[in-house]
Amino acid sequence: MTVDALVIGGGLSGLGAAVELARRGAKVTLLERREFLGGRTYSFVDQTTGDVVDNGQHLMMGCYHTTRRFLKTIGTDHLATLQRTLQIDFLHPGIGRASLRCPTLPPPFHILAGLLGLKTLPFVHRLKLLRVGHRLFTLPKAREAYLDSISVDEWLRRLGQPAENRKYLWDVIAVGSLNGDPREVSALMFFRVLKAAFMGTREDSAMLLPRVGLTELFVDPAVKFIETHGGNVQRKVGVKRLLGTKDRIEGVDLINGGRLNAGKYILAIPYFDLVRLMGESPAINLVDFHTASQFRSSSIITINLWLDRTVFQHEFAAVLDSRIQWIFNKTRLLRLNQEDLDGRQYLSIVISSADEHAGVEKERLVTMALEDLRWVLPAAREAQLLHARVINEKRATFSPLPGMNAFRPTARTSAGNLLLAGDWTDTGLPATIEGALLSGEAAARLACE
Repeated sequence: MTVDALVIGGGLSGLGAAVELARRGAKVTLLERREFLGGRTYSFVDQTTGDVVDNGQHLMMGCYHTTRRFLKTIGTDHLATLQRTLQIDFLHPGIGRASLRCPTLPPPFHILAGLLGLKTLPFVHRLKLLRVGHRLFTLPKAREAYLDSISVDEWLRRLGQPAENRKYLWDVIAVGSLNGDPREVSALMFFRVLKAAFMGTREDSAMLLPRVGLTELFVDPAVKFIETHGGNVQRKVGVKRLLGTKDRIEGVDLINGGRLNAGKYILAIPYFDLVRLMGESPAINLVDFHTASQFRSSSIITINLWLDRTVFQHEFAAVLDSRIQWIFNKTRLLRLNQEDLDGRQYLSIVISSADEHAGVEKERLVTMALEDLRWVLPAAREAQLLHARVINEKRATFSPLPGMNAFRPTARTSAGNLLLAGDWTDTGLPATIEGALLSGEAAARLACE
């Protein structure tokens, strides 16, 4: 059987590519080797509580234009709500609670006013935050590339950011968006995150909050869209090798037997799977893929806790001077009926750049999360744990180290009918939902040219 396009990989980049191809009228087949789709962005039902659990909590923003367009295409844009204006709460047991809350001023004055009102920092330090904003405005695009040679921490030091500014604001944003230690990850990726979020419209800087599980938001509606537009989605079907030459792909051999042919091929798989596939496809020997071995993964741990009472009123908050980094109130975010919950509360605790906890037992991670939760939230000190579930996404993202941007391949390859997609490709962004969908859409557009 021959189709217009074969998309290999059912993560968000693959789904994004297949949806865009189907939208353009192409006859597309999507293959996913696992039983479920979504890659690192999926959800499931916890059998003990009956609540929906995401494999990891994802922060999204209004500047995720490709993501919002994708959700609108598949009909789920109403299931993620955008803040009227940016608000991020910060919790600290000594300093107390503070908020980065932006007033309804024209951009970028709303961000400047929000930074000046951040009470976790002395006012003289808040004034120094404006140096970063000034650099976002004034750095010519032609000079951005040099930022990939230095770390986030070094760049912030050059901009005169004191330790408090880095620790209580910039590092929080850097770890959350880049999933890495600010002393080790690229200033270029951080610069682009800040510029996209803070230098656009007031809507761009607001948080985009899912009100359902990730599978309901992204995956199932995308599959339905593909199939209702004449496409085909196959689960538990993996590709063993690519067939053809370095100039053109002629087909793929499947792991469970059989062969498929297409006019165009889109590889939407993680870099570590790409290395394996290229080893199985020696005849292809594309130089485009040799850089995949340069990538390194970084993990994210999510500790889901069900408590016997409400201890946290806000939708989410960053936690300062703590081993845990973010608290997400899933009871509120998913709009669960408190009466159905019998007064209990469902929280997700997130630790990004979590490689140092890789060998820690799940029971110890739960204890650690409870200790820090009770340390920062007095209401949690009397609460009893009813249930816990730990998810350790060991290869959550690639680590955007300085210099890595040069190794990120474009969508085009030396085989004219083979394209790449994935958040690790050259999207101009770190590994995010936006980057994954952006790459898939770009590959689909090229496949249709």
